[in-house]
Amino acid sequence: MNPEEIMRYFELRKQLFEIEAQLEALKPAVAEQLRKMNNVASLDGYDLKLSTYTSYDYSPKVADLQQTLNETKRKEREEGVAKIKERRDMLVLKAHRDGGGIREEPETYGEWEAEGEAETP
Repeated sequence: MNPEEIMRYFELRKQLFEIEAQLEALKPAVAEQLRKMNNVASLDGYDLKLSTYTSYDYSPKVADLQQTLNETKRKEREEGVAKIKERRDMLVLKAHRDGGGIREEPETYGEWEAEGEAETP
């Protein structure tokens, strides 16, 4: 075990959090500029494009179907009906904040869940 590697990982993740916060703060102004530039800016072989995504509120019928699906998936995992397709190690960093709060990064792994954690609807 090399504690220097763990410390380096922590330092890089903290830098990443700071960079992500700066990027979030810049998004509104950059989006406005891109709108004036036909929704694209190019630099050093990269294109930055403005895309718009739409979010929907679905009817109670769809919400019920989603809840039923989630419950059925959980039950199949618990009963061994669902078969493990793949397992991966994922590092999860949680930052402790004053007042006892913990900042958790959003789960972005889709169908993945940590061992011992059930999917919550």
